[in-house]
Amino acid sequence: MKKITLDRRLLENFSWPLVLSMLGLIVCGLVNLYSVTLNAPSTGSVSEFGKQAIFCGAGLALAFLAMFFDYRLLRKPAPLLYGFGIALLVLVEFMGITAGGATRWLPLFGVRFQPSEFVKPVLAILVASFFARDDYQKKGLTLTTIIAPTLVTLLPFALILREPDLGTAGLLCLTVLPMFLFLRFSRALLITIVSVTAGALIWVFLLGGLDFLQKKGIIHGYQIDRILTHQKPEEDSNGKGWQILQSKSAIGSGQVLGRGFHDGTQQKYGFLPAPKTDFAFAALAEEWGFVGALVVLSLFYILLRSAIGVARRSKDRFGRYLALGLTSLIFWQMLINVLMVTGLFPVVGIPLPFVSYGGTSLLVTTLAVATINNVGMRRYLFQERPLLENSQAWREGQPTLRVQEKAPLVRRLKPPNPQEPDVFPDYRLPHTKPWLKFMGRGKPEISPPEP
Repeated sequence: MKKITLDRRLLENFSWPLVLSMLGLIVCGLVNLYSVTLNAPSTGSVSEFGKQAIFCGAGLALAFLAMFFDYRLLRKPAPLLYGFGIALLVLVEFMGITAGGATRWLPLFGVRFQPSEFVKPVLAILVASFFARDDYQKKGLTLTTIIAPTLVTLLPFALILREPDLGTAGLLCLTVLPMFLFLRFSRALLITIVSVTAGALIWVFLLGGLDFLQKKGIIHGYQIDRILTHQKPEEDSNGKGWQILQSKSAIGSGQVLGRGFHDGTQQKYGFLPAPKTDFAFAALAEEWGFVGALVVLSLFYILLRSAIGVARRSKDRFGRYLALGLTSLIFWQMLINVLMVTGLFPVVGIPLPFVSYGGTSLLVTTLAVATINNVGMRRYLFQERPLLENSQAWREGQPTLRVQEKAPLVRRLKPPNPQEPDVFPDYRLPHTKPWLKFMGRGKPEISPPEP
């Protein structure tokens, strides 16, 4: 198996909507960040916009290379990557950078690096490698098979919760949740989950478990206040409800077309908190209005729909779970952030992918999209009957011919050579898009099927 391949057949399943929607979101994020930081005093030789642009360029370059790196090679070193991520989270306890009352970052070449961002996709890779095994496909999730993926999820959850970062810790669980739900649950496991959940709720809300968690420092008082304030922010408009009220005011003041570039008064005069990071969507909605917000949400819809399509069409179990986990990671971050800034969810430190300021987050989400596209580009490696699995593409390319089970219409490739190893199939579909035709191959020789 070649680690990196430049075979031109990879372009046949290249998801242009997935990549172009990601680029559109990155552009929206850069424009929004430039507007927010236009008059902000510089704290170093490179502005925040310049730093984000550098991370953007680095992320796109790595994403381009990642699409030609066979994603199946991630399965074997997944435990090592996971162990490295856990080591970084432990290192945060001893030499982490504290800001805003939380210790979440490590110094790296003059910039702050957040290890929890690295752990998110690594956890998805490791859980995907678990679920792709034959025993999980045969038995599903039972009281024994669920232990390993649950433990590898709870360990980083506990370390991130200590920082403290309840939002990111909860996001880890939400990321792998669809991967768990994709498997069959045994009856004993379902009964156990229902019993444990009911017991935990009774203990927390009826038997004083919430006070115990606060005394032990597992849950902090300000986190509970955020939940209570979310219900009635008007009762403390100058205190704990300030953030959400100003965010809703910024979004509402944008109306249909917005106030215009760099004319948002809420973020321009400092009323809107964290307009670069957590409330970047509110700042964007103020300047570009409902239309701008709708454009951003539409780009997310295209991206997520394309990513789900890749997971659904994948014929490789590891690739299917990997694409599903990375799609879940982007989806939950987008959903929680949008609900948070619109007042439909308590305030948590979850950035908006591709739009919020943060180099580590941008690198991780960009590589996540590249990996999803990587899975889709290599789906032809696992097609036993390419014609029948792509009947719609065949009908579009050959509308006058009828697809039949016993007489598939395919054309044979040239014999394999050192540049095209034997892992590639001997048959493939004809090209239906002119810009994806191979140079010098000529037209395929097709014989009609038997009547």
